Amino acid sequence: MKIYYNPEDIRKADETAVEKLGLSSLFLMENAGRNAAEEILQTFPKAVRFVIFAGPGNNGGDGFVAARRLLEANRHVVVITSCEHDKYKNDALRNLERLKTSPFDCTIVCSQHMSDDDIKSAIESSDCSVDALLGTGSFGPPRGDIARLISLCGKTGCSVAALDIPSGIDPKNGAVYEPCVKADLTVTFLAPKIGMGMYPACGMCGRIAVASIGADIRDVIDESRGISCFEGPDIKALVPPLPRDAHKGERGGVLICGGSRCYRGAPVLAAMGALRSGAGLAVMAIPDFMTDAASAILPEAIFLPIETVNGEMSFESLTSSILPWVKRCGAAVFGPGSGREETLKPILRWLWDNWKSPLLLDGDALRLFAEIQDELPRRENVVITPHNGEAAAILGTTADAIKKDRQAAVMALAQKAGIALLKGMNTLVAQKNETRMILEGSPALSVPGSGDVLSGAISAFLAYGLSPFDAATSGALIHAAAGLAIEESVGTRGTFAREIADALPYAFR
Repeated sequence: MKIYYNPEDIRKADETAVEKLGLSSLFLMENAGRNAAEEILQTFPKAVRFVIFAGPGNNGGDGFVAARRLLEANRHVVVITSCEHDKYKNDALRNLERLKTSPFDCTIVCSQHMSDDDIKSAIESSDCSVDALLGTGSFGPPRGDIARLISLCGKTGCSVAALDIPSGIDPKNGAVYEPCVKADLTVTFLAPKIGMGMYPACGMCGRIAVASIGADIRDVIDESRGISCFEGPDIKALVPPLPRDAHKGERGGVLICGGSRCYRGAPVLAAMGALRSGAGLAVMAIPDFMTDAASAILPEAIFLPIETVNGEMSFESLTSSILPWVKRCGAAVFGPGSGREETLKPILRWLWDNWKSPLLLDGDALRLFAEIQDELPRRENVVITPHNGEAAAILGTTADAIKKDRQAAVMALAQKAGIALLKGMNTLVAQKNETRMILEGSPALSVPGSGDVLSGAISAFLAYGLSPFDAATSGALIHAAAGLAIEESVGTRGTFAREIADALPYAFR
Protein backbone atom coordinates (compact mmCIF):
# COMPACT_ATOMS: atom_id res chain seq x y z
CA MET A 1 0.00 0.00 0.00
CA LYS A 2 1.21 3.48 -0.88
CA ILE A 3 0.15 6.81 0.59
CA TYR A 4 -0.40 9.92 -1.54
CA TYR A 5 -0.49 13.30 0.20
CA ASN A 6 -1.97 16.73 -0.21
CA PRO A 7 0.75 18.97 -1.68
CA GLU A 8 0.15 21.52 1.07
CA ASP A 9 0.99 18.86 3.67
CA ILE A 10 4.19 18.05 1.78
CA ARG A 11 5.21 21.71 1.83
CA LYS A 12 4.58 21.83 5.57
CA ALA A 13 6.65 18.66 5.93
CA ASP A 14 9.60 20.48 4.38
CA GLU A 15 9.16 23.25 6.96
CA THR A 16 8.92 20.68 9.76
CA ALA A 17 12.16 19.06 8.63
CA VAL A 18 13.88 22.43 8.93
CA GLU A 19 12.26 23.68 12.13
CA LYS A 20 11.93 20.51 14.23
CA LEU A 21 14.64 18.22 12.88
CA GLY A 22 17.23 20.94 12.42
CA LEU A 23 17.89 20.07 8.78
CA SER A 24 18.82 22.94 6.50
CA SER A 25 16.69 23.64 3.44
CA LEU A 26 19.88 23.55 1.37
CA PHE A 27 20.57 20.02 2.64
CA LEU A 28 17.05 18.94 1.68
CA MET A 29 17.43 20.38 -1.83
CA GLU A 30 20.79 18.70 -2.27
CA ASN A 31 19.33 15.32 -1.35
CA ALA A 32 16.33 15.82 -3.60
CA GLY A 33 18.39 16.76 -6.64
CA ARG A 34 21.02 14.06 -6.06
CA ASN A 35 18.48 11.29 -5.63
CA ALA A 36 16.51 12.51 -8.64
CA ALA A 37 19.63 12.37 -10.80
CA GLU A 38 20.37 8.83 -9.62
CA GLU A 39 16.83 7.72 -10.47
CA ILE A 40 17.06 9.32 -13.92
CA LEU A 41 20.37 7.59 -14.61
CA GLN A 42 18.94 4.23 -13.54
CA THR A 43 15.84 4.70 -15.68
CA PHE A 44 17.66 5.98 -18.76
CA PRO A 45 21.09 4.30 -18.51
CA LYS A 46 21.93 4.93 -22.18
CA ALA A 47 21.20 8.67 -22.01
CA VAL A 48 24.37 10.71 -22.40
CA ARG A 49 23.12 14.20 -23.30
CA PHE A 50 20.59 16.01 -21.11
CA VAL A 51 18.75 19.30 -21.34
CA ILE A 52 17.32 20.58 -18.06
CA PHE A 53 14.58 23.23 -17.96
CA ALA A 54 14.82 25.13 -14.67
CA GLY A 55 12.02 27.31 -13.33
CA PRO A 56 12.40 30.33 -11.04
CA GLY A 57 11.71 28.62 -7.71
CA ASN A 58 12.90 25.66 -5.67
CA ASN A 59 11.99 23.23 -8.43
CA GLY A 60 14.57 24.98 -10.56
CA GLY A 61 17.01 24.66 -7.66
CA ASP A 62 16.41 20.90 -7.62
CA GLY A 63 17.18 20.95 -11.33
CA PHE A 64 20.51 22.73 -10.73
CA VAL A 65 21.53 20.06 -8.22
CA ALA A 66 20.48 17.29 -10.61
CA ALA A 67 22.51 18.97 -13.39
CA ARG A 68 25.61 19.00 -11.22
CA ARG A 69 25.17 15.33 -10.32
CA LEU A 70 24.66 14.36 -13.95
CA LEU A 71 27.85 16.21 -14.86
CA GLU A 72 29.70 14.30 -12.16
CA ALA A 73 28.43 11.11 -13.80
CA ASN A 74 30.19 12.17 -17.02
CA ARG A 75 27.00 13.25 -18.80
CA HIS A 76 26.72 16.26 -21.08
CA VAL A 77 24.25 18.81 -19.68
CA VAL A 78 22.62 21.96 -21.04
CA VAL A 79 20.54 24.01 -18.57
CA ILE A 80 17.87 26.37 -19.88
CA THR A 81 16.45 28.70 -17.23
CA SER A 82 13.03 30.31 -17.57
CA CYS A 83 14.21 33.63 -16.13
CA GLU A 84 17.31 35.79 -15.91
CA HIS A 85 19.88 34.42 -13.48
CA ASP A 86 19.71 37.46 -11.18
CA LYS A 87 16.06 36.63 -10.45
CA TYR A 88 16.97 33.49 -8.48
CA LYS A 89 16.92 33.65 -4.69
CA ASN A 90 17.92 31.67 -1.59
CA ASP A 91 18.69 27.96 -2.08
CA ALA A 92 17.97 27.99 -5.81
CA LEU A 93 20.44 30.86 -6.28
CA ARG A 94 23.12 29.11 -4.21
CA ASN A 95 22.78 25.95 -6.29
CA LEU A 96 22.89 27.93 -9.52
CA GLU A 97 26.17 29.46 -8.32
CA ARG A 98 27.49 26.02 -7.37
CA LEU A 99 26.66 24.78 -10.84
CA LYS A 100 28.40 27.72 -12.48
CA THR A 101 31.56 27.21 -10.43
CA SER A 102 31.69 23.42 -10.77
CA PRO A 103 34.75 22.04 -12.57
CA PHE A 104 32.57 20.54 -15.29
CA ASP A 105 31.67 22.18 -18.57
CA CYS A 106 27.97 23.07 -18.50
CA THR A 107 26.04 25.40 -20.81
CA ILE A 108 23.59 27.57 -18.86
CA VAL A 109 21.38 29.92 -20.86
CA CYS A 110 18.17 31.88 -20.25
CA SER A 111 15.26 30.92 -22.48
CA GLN A 112 14.39 34.56 -23.01
CA HIS A 113 17.47 34.84 -25.20
CA MET A 114 16.53 31.78 -27.26
CA SER A 115 14.14 31.32 -30.16
CA ASP A 116 11.81 28.36 -30.43
CA ASP A 117 14.17 26.84 -32.98
CA ASP A 118 17.11 27.25 -30.58
CA ILE A 119 15.20 25.42 -27.86
CA LYS A 120 14.04 22.69 -30.22
CA SER A 121 17.61 22.19 -31.38
CA ALA A 122 18.78 21.79 -27.78
CA ILE A 123 16.09 19.17 -27.16
CA GLU A 124 16.76 17.33 -30.40
CA SER A 125 20.44 17.14 -29.49
CA SER A 126 19.60 15.46 -26.18
CA ASP A 127 18.70 11.94 -25.12
CA CYS A 128 16.58 13.13 -22.20
CA SER A 129 14.93 16.41 -21.23
CA VAL A 130 14.33 17.14 -17.55
CA ASP A 131 11.37 19.25 -16.41
CA ALA A 132 12.30 21.28 -13.32
CA LEU A 133 10.03 24.22 -14.11
CA LEU A 134 7.08 24.15 -11.70
CA GLY A 135 6.79 22.29 -8.40
CA THR A 136 3.89 21.64 -6.05
CA GLY A 137 3.62 25.32 -5.15
CA SER A 138 2.25 26.23 -8.56
CA PHE A 139 -1.44 26.32 -9.45
CA GLY A 140 -3.37 27.15 -12.57
CA PRO A 141 -2.24 27.16 -16.20
CA PRO A 142 1.47 27.85 -16.85
CA ARG A 143 2.19 31.32 -18.16
CA GLY A 144 4.89 33.30 -19.92
CA ASP A 145 8.15 31.70 -20.95
CA ILE A 146 7.46 28.67 -18.75
CA ALA A 147 4.42 27.91 -20.89
CA ARG A 148 6.57 28.22 -24.01
CA LEU A 149 9.17 25.82 -22.65
CA ILE A 150 6.52 23.30 -21.64
CA SER A 151 4.94 23.41 -25.07
CA LEU A 152 8.32 22.64 -26.64
CA CYS A 153 9.40 20.01 -24.10
CA GLY A 154 8.60 16.51 -25.29
CA LYS A 155 7.84 17.54 -28.87
CA THR A 156 10.77 15.45 -30.06
CA GLY A 157 11.59 11.79 -29.58
CA CYS A 158 13.82 12.12 -26.50
CA SER A 159 12.78 10.79 -23.11
CA VAL A 160 11.23 13.16 -20.55
CA ALA A 161 11.76 13.15 -16.79
CA ALA A 162 9.90 15.47 -14.43
CA LEU A 163 11.11 16.58 -11.00
CA ASP A 164 8.45 16.40 -8.26
CA ILE A 165 5.47 16.78 -10.66
CA PRO A 166 5.08 17.24 -14.41
CA SER A 167 4.71 20.98 -14.93
CA GLY A 168 1.12 21.76 -15.87
CA ILE A 169 -0.74 19.31 -13.63
CA ASP A 170 -2.60 20.26 -10.47
CA PRO A 171 -0.98 18.18 -7.70
CA LYS A 172 -4.08 18.43 -5.53
CA ASN A 173 -7.00 17.41 -7.75
CA GLY A 174 -5.40 15.89 -10.85
CA ALA A 175 -6.42 18.55 -13.34
CA VAL A 176 -4.25 19.00 -16.43
CA TYR A 177 -3.69 22.49 -17.77
CA GLU A 178 -2.59 23.60 -21.20
CA PRO A 179 0.29 23.29 -21.82
CA CYS A 180 1.47 20.34 -19.74
CA VAL A 181 4.56 18.15 -19.69
CA LYS A 182 3.95 14.48 -20.44
CA ALA A 183 6.71 12.62 -18.63
CA ASP A 184 8.06 9.12 -19.02
CA LEU A 185 9.36 9.31 -15.45
CA THR A 186 8.33 11.52 -12.55
CA VAL A 187 10.72 11.64 -9.61
CA THR A 188 8.58 13.02 -6.82
CA PHE A 189 10.09 14.18 -3.54
CA LEU A 190 9.27 12.73 -0.12
CA ALA A 191 5.95 11.17 -1.24
CA PRO A 192 3.52 11.16 -4.18
CA LYS A 193 0.95 13.94 -4.30
CA ILE A 194 -2.77 13.16 -4.45
CA GLY A 195 -3.28 14.71 -7.87
CA MET A 196 -0.68 12.40 -9.37
CA GLY A 197 -3.03 9.49 -8.80
CA MET A 198 -6.07 11.25 -10.22
CA TYR A 199 -7.14 11.14 -13.85
CA PRO A 200 -6.13 12.83 -16.12
CA ALA A 201 -2.93 13.92 -14.33
CA CYS A 202 -1.89 10.33 -13.64
CA GLY A 203 -1.61 9.84 -17.40
CA MET A 204 1.00 12.61 -17.59
CA CYS A 205 3.33 11.24 -14.89
CA GLY A 206 4.63 8.06 -16.49
CA ARG A 207 6.37 5.86 -13.94
CA ILE A 208 6.44 7.48 -10.51
CA ALA A 209 9.54 7.11 -8.36
CA VAL A 210 9.86 8.58 -4.87
CA ALA A 211 13.14 10.29 -3.95
CA SER A 212 14.19 10.94 -0.38
CA ILE A 213 15.01 14.46 0.78
CA GLY A 214 16.98 13.21 3.78
CA ALA A 215 14.12 13.08 6.31
CA ASP A 216 11.93 10.12 7.26
CA ILE A 217 8.39 10.88 6.18
CA ARG A 218 7.01 9.54 9.46
CA ASP A 219 8.91 12.27 11.30
CA VAL A 220 7.55 15.16 9.25
CA ILE A 221 3.98 14.29 8.28
CA ASP A 222 0.94 12.56 9.77
CA GLU A 223 0.22 9.49 7.61
CA SER A 224 -3.48 9.67 8.49
CA ARG A 225 -3.74 12.85 6.40
CA GLY A 226 -2.89 11.02 3.19
CA ILE A 227 -4.87 8.83 0.81
CA SER A 228 -4.09 5.13 1.08
CA CYS A 229 -3.52 3.71 -2.41
CA PHE A 230 -4.01 0.00 -3.03
CA GLU A 231 -2.50 -2.31 -5.62
CA GLY A 232 -3.17 -5.96 -6.44
CA PRO A 233 -1.06 -7.65 -3.73
CA ASP A 234 -2.74 -5.54 -1.04
CA ILE A 235 -5.84 -7.73 -1.31
CA LYS A 236 -4.10 -10.28 0.94
CA ALA A 237 -4.09 -7.84 3.84
CA LEU A 238 -7.77 -7.00 3.40
CA VAL A 239 -9.37 -10.40 2.83
CA PRO A 240 -8.50 -13.27 5.18
CA PRO A 241 -7.99 -16.69 3.56
CA LEU A 242 -10.78 -19.24 3.71
CA PRO A 243 -10.24 -22.03 6.23
CA ARG A 244 -9.70 -25.43 4.67
CA ASP A 245 -12.92 -26.77 6.23
CA ALA A 246 -15.09 -23.82 5.15
CA HIS A 247 -18.69 -24.48 4.09
CA LYS A 248 -20.96 -22.26 2.07
CA GLY A 249 -22.77 -20.89 5.09
CA GLU A 250 -19.56 -19.43 6.44
CA ARG A 251 -18.88 -17.66 3.15
CA GLY A 252 -21.97 -15.50 3.55
CA GLY A 253 -25.10 -15.04 1.49
CA VAL A 254 -25.97 -12.18 -0.84
CA LEU A 255 -29.44 -11.00 -1.85
CA ILE A 256 -29.60 -9.30 -5.26
CA CYS A 257 -32.69 -7.36 -6.24
CA GLY A 258 -33.04 -5.93 -9.73
CA GLY A 259 -33.90 -6.57 -13.33
CA SER A 260 -36.60 -5.25 -15.64
CA ARG A 261 -37.95 -5.77 -19.14
CA CYS A 262 -35.05 -3.98 -20.82
CA TYR A 263 -32.27 -4.94 -18.42
CA ARG A 264 -32.51 -8.65 -17.74
CA GLY A 265 -28.83 -9.49 -17.52
CA ALA A 266 -27.68 -6.99 -14.88
CA PRO A 267 -28.74 -8.93 -11.75
CA VAL A 268 -27.31 -12.13 -13.25
CA LEU A 269 -23.95 -10.42 -13.70
CA ALA A 270 -24.08 -9.14 -10.13
CA ALA A 271 -24.75 -12.68 -8.90
CA MET A 272 -21.83 -13.95 -10.99
CA GLY A 273 -19.61 -11.30 -9.41
CA ALA A 274 -20.72 -12.33 -5.93
CA LEU A 275 -20.21 -16.07 -6.46
CA ARG A 276 -16.91 -15.63 -8.28
CA SER A 277 -15.70 -13.47 -5.36
CA GLY A 278 -16.47 -16.22 -2.87
CA ALA A 279 -20.05 -15.73 -1.68
CA GLY A 280 -21.66 -18.92 -0.38
CA LEU A 281 -25.15 -18.02 -1.60
CA ALA A 282 -26.52 -15.71 -4.26
CA VAL A 283 -30.25 -15.19 -3.88
CA MET A 284 -31.84 -13.36 -6.81
CA ALA A 285 -35.10 -11.47 -6.31
CA ILE A 286 -36.01 -10.70 -9.92
CA PRO A 287 -39.18 -10.26 -12.02
CA ASP A 288 -41.02 -13.55 -12.55
CA PHE A 289 -40.65 -13.35 -16.33
CA MET A 290 -36.84 -13.49 -15.97
CA THR A 291 -36.34 -16.50 -13.76
CA ASP A 292 -36.42 -19.30 -16.35
CA ALA A 293 -33.74 -17.72 -18.52
CA ALA A 294 -31.65 -16.58 -15.54
CA SER A 295 -31.70 -20.00 -13.89
CA ALA A 296 -30.55 -21.59 -17.13
CA ILE A 297 -27.60 -19.19 -17.30
CA LEU A 298 -26.68 -19.38 -13.60
CA PRO A 299 -28.03 -22.55 -11.99
CA GLU A 300 -25.76 -21.96 -8.97
CA ALA A 301 -28.02 -19.12 -7.76
CA ILE A 302 -31.27 -19.29 -5.80
CA PHE A 303 -34.25 -17.55 -7.41
CA LEU A 304 -37.13 -15.63 -5.90
CA PRO A 305 -39.61 -14.93 -8.73
CA ILE A 306 -41.27 -11.60 -7.93
CA GLU A 307 -44.78 -11.09 -9.24
CA THR A 308 -45.06 -8.24 -11.73
CA VAL A 309 -47.79 -5.76 -12.53
CA ASN A 310 -47.51 -4.20 -15.97
CA GLY A 311 -43.95 -5.50 -16.14
CA GLU A 312 -42.89 -3.98 -12.82
CA MET A 313 -42.10 -5.83 -9.58
CA SER A 314 -44.88 -5.82 -7.02
CA PHE A 315 -43.94 -4.22 -3.72
CA GLU A 316 -45.95 -6.75 -1.71
CA SER A 317 -44.53 -9.74 -3.56
CA LEU A 318 -40.96 -8.48 -3.24
CA THR A 319 -41.05 -7.71 0.47
CA SER A 320 -42.81 -10.98 1.39
CA SER A 321 -40.31 -12.97 -0.70
CA ILE A 322 -37.29 -11.27 0.84
CA LEU A 323 -38.27 -11.53 4.51
CA PRO A 324 -37.40 -15.26 4.92
CA TRP A 325 -33.87 -14.54 3.65
CA VAL A 326 -33.05 -11.63 5.94
CA LYS A 327 -31.17 -13.82 8.42
CA ARG A 328 -29.47 -16.01 5.80
CA CYS A 329 -28.05 -13.19 3.69
CA GLY A 330 -25.45 -10.90 5.17
CA ALA A 331 -25.69 -8.26 2.45
CA ALA A 332 -28.09 -7.01 -0.20
CA VAL A 333 -27.66 -5.33 -3.56
CA PHE A 334 -30.45 -3.23 -5.00
CA GLY A 335 -30.51 -1.59 -8.40
CA PRO A 336 -28.80 -3.63 -11.15
CA GLY A 337 -31.13 -3.24 -14.14
CA SER A 338 -34.11 -2.36 -11.95
CA GLY A 339 -35.26 0.70 -13.91
CA ARG A 340 -36.29 4.02 -12.40
CA GLU A 341 -40.07 3.74 -12.21
CA GLU A 342 -41.86 5.55 -9.37
CA THR A 343 -43.10 2.18 -8.10
CA LEU A 344 -39.53 1.29 -7.09
CA LYS A 345 -39.15 4.14 -4.63
CA PRO A 346 -41.21 2.35 -1.92
CA ILE A 347 -38.95 -0.68 -2.39
CA LEU A 348 -35.86 1.44 -1.79
CA ARG A 349 -37.45 3.00 1.30
CA TRP A 350 -38.42 -0.44 2.62
CA LEU A 351 -34.93 -1.86 2.13
CA TRP A 352 -33.39 1.21 3.72
CA ASP A 353 -35.59 0.87 6.81
CA ASN A 354 -35.86 -2.92 7.14
CA TRP A 355 -32.69 -4.47 5.73
CA LYS A 356 -30.40 -3.98 8.71
CA SER A 357 -27.39 -5.79 7.25
CA PRO A 358 -25.13 -3.95 4.78
CA LEU A 359 -26.96 -2.62 1.73
CA LEU A 360 -25.36 -1.70 -1.59
CA LEU A 361 -27.07 0.62 -4.07
CA ASP A 362 -26.00 0.53 -7.70
CA GLY A 363 -27.25 1.40 -11.16
CA ASP A 364 -30.82 2.62 -11.33
CA ALA A 365 -31.15 2.60 -7.53
CA LEU A 366 -28.67 5.46 -7.40
CA ARG A 367 -30.96 7.64 -9.51
CA LEU A 368 -33.84 6.80 -7.18
CA PHE A 369 -31.62 7.52 -4.20
CA ALA A 370 -30.75 10.92 -5.68
CA GLU A 371 -34.44 11.82 -5.75
CA ILE A 372 -35.39 10.72 -2.21
CA GLN A 373 -32.09 10.95 -0.32
CA ASP A 374 -33.38 13.74 1.92
CA GLU A 375 -36.15 11.44 3.16
CA LEU A 376 -33.75 8.70 4.26
CA PRO A 377 -31.95 8.70 7.64
CA ARG A 378 -28.19 8.26 7.40
CA ARG A 379 -26.93 4.69 7.57
CA GLU A 380 -23.28 3.82 8.16
CA ASN A 381 -23.52 0.40 6.47
CA VAL A 382 -24.86 1.55 3.11
CA VAL A 383 -22.50 1.50 0.14
CA ILE A 384 -23.22 3.60 -2.94
CA THR A 385 -21.24 3.00 -6.15
CA PRO A 386 -21.87 5.81 -8.67
CA HIS A 387 -20.00 6.76 -11.80
CA ASN A 388 -19.48 10.46 -12.51
CA GLY A 389 -22.96 10.99 -13.97
CA GLU A 390 -24.75 9.25 -11.11
CA ALA A 391 -22.58 11.11 -8.60
CA ALA A 392 -23.56 14.39 -10.25
CA ALA A 393 -27.25 13.52 -9.85
CA ILE A 394 -26.77 12.75 -6.14
CA LEU A 395 -24.77 15.91 -5.46
CA GLY A 396 -26.83 18.21 -7.69
CA THR A 397 -23.97 19.19 -9.97
CA THR A 398 -22.51 18.14 -13.33
CA ALA A 399 -20.35 15.23 -14.41
CA ASP A 400 -17.68 17.72 -15.53
CA ALA A 401 -17.59 19.21 -12.04
CA ILE A 402 -17.16 15.73 -10.55
CA LYS A 403 -14.25 15.05 -12.92
CA LYS A 404 -12.46 18.24 -11.89
CA ASP A 405 -12.23 17.29 -8.21
CA ARG A 406 -13.01 13.62 -7.67
CA GLN A 407 -11.66 13.55 -4.14
CA ALA A 408 -13.97 16.34 -3.00
CA ALA A 409 -16.83 14.58 -4.79
CA VAL A 410 -16.30 11.20 -3.15
CA MET A 411 -16.03 12.82 0.27
CA ALA A 412 -19.32 14.66 -0.33
CA LEU A 413 -20.92 11.38 -1.43
CA ALA A 414 -19.73 9.71 1.77
CA GLN A 415 -21.77 12.26 3.70
CA LYS A 416 -24.87 10.95 1.92
CA ALA A 417 -24.27 7.30 2.80
CA GLY A 418 -21.84 5.38 4.95
CA ILE A 419 -19.46 4.42 2.16
CA ALA A 420 -19.09 5.97 -1.29
CA LEU A 421 -17.24 4.37 -4.20
CA LEU A 422 -16.69 6.70 -7.14
CA LYS A 423 -16.00 4.61 -10.24
CA GLY A 424 -13.50 5.60 -12.88
CA MET A 425 -9.80 5.61 -13.57
CA ASN A 426 -8.18 4.95 -10.18
CA THR A 427 -11.47 4.39 -8.35
CA LEU A 428 -11.94 6.25 -5.06
CA VAL A 429 -13.55 4.86 -1.91
CA ALA A 430 -14.45 7.10 1.02
CA GLN A 431 -15.94 7.05 4.49
CA LYS A 432 -16.34 10.12 6.66
CA ASN A 433 -12.90 11.76 6.60
CA GLU A 434 -10.89 8.95 4.99
CA THR A 435 -10.31 8.25 1.30
CA ARG A 436 -8.69 5.33 -0.49
CA MET A 437 -7.57 4.99 -4.08
CA ILE A 438 -7.31 1.91 -6.29
CA LEU A 439 -4.16 2.05 -8.41
CA GLU A 440 -5.12 -0.91 -10.60
CA GLY A 441 -7.47 -1.07 -13.56
CA SER A 442 -7.80 -1.40 -17.30
CA PRO A 443 -9.86 -0.08 -20.22
CA ALA A 444 -11.04 -3.69 -20.55
CA LEU A 445 -13.42 -2.90 -17.68
CA SER A 446 -15.24 -0.14 -19.57
CA VAL A 447 -17.99 -2.39 -20.92
CA PRO A 448 -21.72 -2.84 -20.20
CA GLY A 449 -22.33 -4.88 -17.06
CA SER A 450 -18.89 -4.31 -15.57
CA GLY A 451 -20.37 -2.25 -12.73
CA ASP A 452 -22.86 -5.03 -11.95
CA VAL A 453 -19.99 -7.49 -11.52
CA LEU A 454 -18.28 -4.97 -9.24
CA SER A 455 -21.40 -4.66 -7.08
CA GLY A 456 -21.56 -8.42 -6.76
CA ALA A 457 -17.90 -8.62 -5.74
CA ILE A 458 -18.34 -5.96 -3.05
CA SER A 459 -21.47 -7.67 -1.73
CA ALA A 460 -19.56 -10.95 -1.36
CA PHE A 461 -17.05 -9.25 0.92
CA LEU A 462 -19.85 -7.52 2.84
CA ALA A 463 -21.55 -10.86 3.40
CA TYR A 464 -18.27 -12.45 4.44
CA GLY A 465 -18.07 -9.96 7.30
CA LEU A 466 -15.60 -7.32 6.14
CA SER A 467 -16.37 -3.77 7.20
CA PRO A 468 -18.21 -1.83 4.50
CA PHE A 469 -15.10 0.30 3.90
CA ASP A 470 -12.83 -2.75 3.51
CA ALA A 471 -15.46 -4.61 1.46
CA ALA A 472 -15.81 -1.74 -1.02
CA THR A 473 -12.02 -1.42 -1.25
CA SER A 474 -11.56 -5.17 -1.73
CA GLY A 475 -14.29 -5.41 -4.36
CA ALA A 476 -12.89 -2.49 -6.34
CA LEU A 477 -9.36 -3.86 -6.06
CA ILE A 478 -10.13 -7.40 -7.20
CA HIS A 479 -12.40 -6.10 -9.98
CA ALA A 480 -9.57 -3.84 -11.20
CA ALA A 481 -7.05 -6.68 -10.99
CA ALA A 482 -9.39 -8.90 -13.03
CA GLY A 483 -9.51 -6.23 -15.72
CA LEU A 484 -5.73 -6.02 -15.75
CA ALA A 485 -5.49 -9.82 -16.05
CA ILE A 486 -7.83 -9.75 -19.04
CA GLU A 487 -5.81 -6.96 -20.67
CA GLU A 488 -2.59 -8.93 -20.25
CA SER A 489 -4.23 -12.02 -21.74
CA VAL A 490 -6.30 -10.73 -24.68
CA GLY A 491 -6.04 -6.93 -24.73
CA THR A 492 -8.50 -4.14 -23.96
CA ARG A 493 -11.14 -4.62 -26.66
CA GLY A 494 -14.06 -7.00 -26.89
CA THR A 495 -14.43 -7.94 -23.21
CA PHE A 496 -17.76 -9.31 -21.95
CA ALA A 497 -18.76 -8.49 -18.39
CA ARG A 498 -19.20 -12.19 -17.67
CA GLU A 499 -15.51 -12.62 -18.53
CA ILE A 500 -14.65 -10.08 -15.85
CA ALA A 501 -16.58 -12.19 -13.35
CA ASP A 502 -14.83 -15.34 -14.55
CA ALA A 503 -11.43 -13.64 -14.11
CA LEU A 504 -12.05 -12.76 -10.44
CA PRO A 505 -10.81 -16.07 -8.94
CA TYR A 506 -7.61 -15.84 -10.99
CA ALA A 507 -7.10 -12.24 -9.92
CA PHE A 508 -7.11 -13.41 -6.29
CA ARG A 509 -4.02 -15.47 -7.08
